[in-house]
Amino acid sequence: MISFLKKMSLVPKGLRYKTMIAFALMSLIPLLVCVWLVTSYIFPNINLFLGLSLGNISLILFISIVISILGFYTTKEMIDPVIKIAGDAKDIADGDVDRVIKVEREDEIGDLSMSLNAMTQKIKENIEELKAYGEKTKLINIEINKKVLALSGLLQIGSLISSSADLQTVLDFIARKLSDLEDGAVSFVMLADETSGDFQVASVYNVDETRAQGLKIKKSDMPSRSIVIDKDSGAKPEIVSRILESFDLKNIAMIPIVVSKKQHGLLAIGNKKDDYAFKDDETELLKVFAKQATIAVENDLLIKKAKELAVKDELTGLYNESFMRGRLDEEIKRACLYQRPCGYLLVDIDGFKDFHERFGERKAELLLKAMGEILKGSVTEVDRVGRMAIDSFGMILVERNKKQAAGIAEELRKKVEAGLAKILQLTEKITVSIGVSENPIDGSTADELMEKAEKLVKNAKSLGKNRVAV
Repeated sequence: MISFLKKMSLVPKGLRYKTMIAFALMSLIPLLVCVWLVTSYIFPNINLFLGLSLGNISLILFISIVISILGFYTTKEMIDPVIKIAGDAKDIADGDVDRVIKVEREDEIGDLSMSLNAMTQKIKENIEELKAYGEKTKLINIEINKKVLALSGLLQIGSLISSSADLQTVLDFIARKLSDLEDGAVSFVMLADETSGDFQVASVYNVDETRAQGLKIKKSDMPSRSIVIDKDSGAKPEIVSRILESFDLKNIAMIPIVVSKKQHGLLAIGNKKDDYAFKDDETELLKVFAKQATIAVENDLLIKKAKELAVKDELTGLYNESFMRGRLDEEIKRACLYQRPCGYLLVDIDGFKDFHERFGERKAELLLKAMGEILKGSVTEVDRVGRMAIDSFGMILVERNKKQAAGIAEELRKKVEAGLAKILQLTEKITVSIGVSENPIDGSTADELMEKAEKLVKNAKSLGKNRVAV
């Protein structure tokens, strides 16, 4: 019985079938009944009523109206769900992907509801996937920006090195750019002390410098290889634990700075993050920065070596202090060997600091160059003239005793007083104070002769300047 009723029910039927039934109920059956009744009244002789009474006819009309209402109801039951689904579909299209359409029918409308629900679920999954992709893209963009900043920093470091910037400036810049690679990162550079060979912090960024000042590591304890300490690391070497404690860090990556197979320093970056692990690209970037630091250190060593090997002053073309000191030692040894004298003059320009402030850098340089020319013209080929300091000059007078050296000094003083102002086109005179020393009377080494000459120059200035002191 139940299966029969289910077969007779319209619920599982399709819209096409229900539409035909509704059309028949609402139009065809009532229309036929009405035609039959009207025809019977128009043609009473045909006797279409078959003996039906007025009550029976009224019953037939009532049944026809009921059938029409049933047809209307059937049609409404088809249209209302469609309208509701259309509204739900509009809401979904407006972004309400959490809406779920109730499936209450087994016909095409039910199929449509399930299809819309499936589509909505798929859209929701796609949106969540897009959000996840967006977050990944955001992280990728952050990493790209970091790489761009790192590349920019490396180019700037290269520019600093090529422009012969001093080592401290380059190291400070490297530490700052390295710290920019990670939020809150601490970066520092350690260099070996030229005297002791022990390592100390040369530059640090994003941490209190007082922490860095107390950290000194013996050369024998300094790590000679790259070390990475993070959540994936095992036991830490004792020296690494000390470095972490000094900077209050939990993670650190360190790369040695090696020049000519000799370790000259250490470059490091660290942070205080829990459960942190350095990425491969971060350690690779650190290696690149370490190479730049290595180039900077090597460049500084070469510059220092070049200065040590250089014998001429760049501005005046005279010999520099290092050469003069070594040459005076040689001349003293030769003089001692052959029992001959060796004189030394220290010539200091009077009031040079005031002159520099009044006339500026350019005029001061012209004064020093002109002074150098006068000095070179006052000695023989075997004598040597050098620039000893900013405003003082030394003269090695081979085989001249103090009296002879003093005579040369006096002639030089007069020449400067009379001619230097004219060369520079100045109205006021420029004078010098000169100290005269001799081997072996005033000393048997270059240091002793130079020290004696400096004292004599101070005496000459205290007595009113523009004079020779012996």
